[in-house]
This record gives sequence, structure tokens and C-alpha cells, in this order.
Amino acid sequence: MDLLWTSRIAGTDADDYDRFVDAAAGGSYAQARAWGPVAIAGRPATLRYFLAREGGRVIGAAMIVRPMAGPLPLPVAILERGPVVADPEDVGRVVQALVGKARLHGVARVQVMPYWAGDDVAKVESQLAAAGFTKVQEADGAHAVTLRMDIGGKADDAILAGKERESLRRKLRQAEKAGATVRRGEIGDVRVLERLYGDLMTGQGRGAKPSVYFERLASSILATRDPPVGGPEVARGALFVCTHDAEPISALFVARHGKIAVFVLGATSGAQRSFSKMVLPMMSAVRWARDNGAELFDLGGIPMDGDTDEKRAQIAQFKFDFAKTKVNLVGEHARWF
Repeated sequence: MDLLWTSRIAGTDADDYDRFVDAAAGGSYAQARAWGPVAIAGRPATLRYFLAREGGRVIGAAMIVRPMAGPLPLPVAILERGPVVADPEDVGRVVQALVGKARLHGVARVQVMPYWAGDDVAKVESQLAAAGFTKVQEADGAHAVTLRMDIGGKADDAILAGKERESLRRKLRQAEKAGATVRRGEIGDVRVLERLYGDLMTGQGRGAKPSVYFERLASSILATRDPPVGGPEVARGALFVCTHDAEPISALFVARHGKIAVFVLGATSGAQRSFSKMVLPMMSAVRWARDNGAELFDLGGIPMDGDTDEKRAQIAQFKFDFAKTKVNLVGEHARWF
């Protein structure tokens, strides 16, 4: 196996990385190079890139976050929704190869979370265990249980059909009747999302994301479009803002990668309203994802069994209006050397 570990990926290696991550069944927006500046925004960290080739063909790839202590990287490598493989059967040997390369670069702990769902979860987690990894999933970590909507090629009527979405249809009508409107956000509207999110976190006694996170979201994702091979330009993400009585009352960001779109971040204002403030922008994100070729809309996670956090439970209740069936994802795993 031919392996690459580098802080700067360019030329053929960069092209191969991009093509593989975009096309692989186990690809994720969090492993796309465009997401890199956002991934380390406001964090003392740097990025490394990993490629595994076999017979000249890429079989694994990863964008790795290396936390820093001053000018030096800590002996930790974090793969957010990675490594990426095209076949779940390749996870074991790719992580073994990655571990070997990481040790040569002073890494003592590797944390991984390959992006696989449903029936593939047990298979992938078994391979991780065989490779010496232990499950370290936390309730407040990257989500390992989610809800998904099947939206590929469906008209609005089909997406909203059925008894399970009766509450969603009612809430959409209530918001529209009250005069709420939603629009696709411009790049500058990241400041609306930043303000609403900051106010929400402050009100909950939690830390907000730094301004640089939103700046990089604007410059790295919202300001760029990546043309897939043989197709039209498709945006990697979109922002939606809901307004009522001339006041922004909610905003959200959704990322698109391959055939999956994921709700990443959203917030509502503290202003009291008689309707759901997030329902219109979320539905607009679903429509945008469908129109940009996504087949699945991932609602961004719900609490794991046993999680008693009230805020996460409240958010999950809203998401259940859009989808009811829980989908398990591969949890976070780590290995110390």
C-alpha cells in the first residue's frame, strides 16, 4: 500500500483526494478539503492529509485535525467523520495503515469516526475493534444517532405526504399564515446566524462559536461552488434566514456532500412567536438539498439512548416532525499507542 501523510496536499494528490472524497460512499462534508478552514476555525490546530493507494488506486483518504500547543502539534490526530473509504470492508486495513503512518509523525492517540450508517455500522465498528480502537462516543460529541428524510427526486407533496408528517404540514401552514417568510441567505447573512447562535448559547450558559468560524463558513463554503464531473456547478452549502415582522427570527446552515445534505447549525431568536420559528427555513433547506441532487437529508442528530439533556431532547422533538425512524451512525473510536 502506498501511503501519503502531508501538511500540504497539491497537484495530482489533491485532485485524487477531492475526487475520492466526493465520490466515495463513506464520504462526508467534514472530510472535504473545502471544510478544512472551518474545521479548525478558532482552534489551536493544524491540518494533515492522508491518502492510501493500492495499485495506483485510492482506497482511503482523511483530513486530520492536529491540535497544537503553541508552535508544536500535540500527539493527537482527530478524524472528523473519517477516514473516508469507498467500501466498508476497507475500513480495517485503511485505519491500520493510518495508525502506522501517524506513529511515525509523533501521534500517540488517533480518534476516528468513519461515516457509515444503518446495517454497515456493526461491520465497521467490528473492524475498528479488531484494529485496536475503543468506542469513546459521548452524549455531547459528534452525533451518532440521526434522523434522515428520503428526498431524492420527490416533489413537495411526496416529501410532506403521510400521517407521520401531519404535524409538519400544520406547522408550515401556521408559520406562513402568520406572515413569516424565508429566504436564501447571502454571504453577509452569516452575521445573522452568528448573532442568533451567540445569543442562544449565551442564554443557555454555553460557549458560542468564534467569529472566525462564521467568516470561514462564508469564504470557504458559501462563496465557492464546486463543479462535479460532467454536471452543473453545485454549492457545498446554503444558508437560510426566516423573518417575521421585519425581524430575523431564525437562521440555519446546511452542508451538501454527494447525495447527502446535513443540517449543521441553526438558531432562533428569543422573541416569542405563536408558531415554530425554525420550520420554514428547515423545509427550505430540504427543498434546496433535493434541487441540488441530494437523495437524503440528515437532520443533524438526535440524543442517544440514555441522554437526559433537556435541550437536546427539545431539539429532537422538532426534528421528529420531519422524520421518525432513528438511524445509527458509527460512533467515535480512539486508540492509544
